[in-house]
Amino acid sequence: MSFTPGLPVTIGGIERSLGRLWEESGDSKTRASLINLAIYSEEEGSLESNSSVIHTIAEEHAMRALLIQADPNAEGNHAEAWISMNCYLRGAHGGEVCSEQISFKLGGEAARSLQNVVFSHLDSDLPLILWWQTDFRPPIDGKLWRWVDRLLFDSRLWRKPKEQFELVEKIAAITDTLTILCDLNWTCTFPLRQTLAGLFDAPVTLPELQSLQTLQIEHAPDHRTTALLLLGWLADRLRWSLTLAGNNPQFQDPRGGVISVALTSAEGFSISRIKLSSANARFEIVREVGSNLFVTSAEVENSATVNRMVRAPREGIRELLLAELSRGGRHSHYCHAIKAVKGLWE
Repeated sequence: MSFTPGLPVTIGGIERSLGRLWEESGDSKTRASLINLAIYSEEEGSLESNSSVIHTIAEEHAMRALLIQADPNAEGNHAEAWISMNCYLRGAHGGEVCSEQISFKLGGEAARSLQNVVFSHLDSDLPLILWWQTDFRPPIDGKLWRWVDRLLFDSRLWRKPKEQFELVEKIAAITDTLTILCDLNWTCTFPLRQTLAGLFDAPVTLPELQSLQTLQIEHAPDHRTTALLLLGWLADRLRWSLTLAGNNPQFQDPRGGVISVALTSAEGFSISRIKLSSANARFEIVREVGSNLFVTSAEVENSATVNRMVRAPREGIRELLLAELSRGGRHSHYCHAIKAVKGLWE
């Protein structure tokens, strides 16, 4: 059975058609919306895949979803639209809670006038979250970005991360504090950052944090940028300076000590192992294939080795999106982490 994005409507008649759809549903459906979530993609078939993603999260995060499949290089001016609902049972007494979905196929001039399509179909003054699923392109002029409350993207998918991170920094500069940058790749590192910080909670381990000498990160083959973001966070927090780029980079800490870094690739989770060492201590976080736990180890000379198990979250796109949509705060360390490893993005 072929995929259909919903009921076809004219671009100018979207709101009127949505109104009729609600009238026809009677009292059996209740409309719910907390945010506007717009998803922009230039991949063929993205309406189907993104509809599936929206369906998995709408029950926990009510929204008006605007799905856009665009071809800005097409000739002429082409625009199609469909409307649909994502509905879920409400309690034991019947009835459904529903979120609206508007899907667009845009080509040529219509695809290049994205802000007109998005802004004219937002749900009142609710926050706008834009999930950008293609590369950013210069020039960054701010016509769209300034109106976005949260900008979602995934740096793991970039083929030229150096160029893309430079554009991200320009977007951050243009929007100042208005737009919150939400890299799903950065969100992926959050549980690891928490677990890593927990290794140094004890009075016996905390001093070793200032005298680390080696760091090893084992990451999945397509998650090198994830490992670099984690490294950038550590380097920024500990005030390390990059002194040697390449496959085996080196940093210098504020005391003049050298930290040697090794990034290795292996099948498994985004990051499956982190090892740190100082002259007197060794620390490790491991997540085995198929496990939902981080196993941590802290071994300091003249002290008992401490082993712990910490629950690790699933790494699917649904979990990352819900984590990002639910958190709501700013990512104050993100741009600092990017700059800390700027020489390693090649």
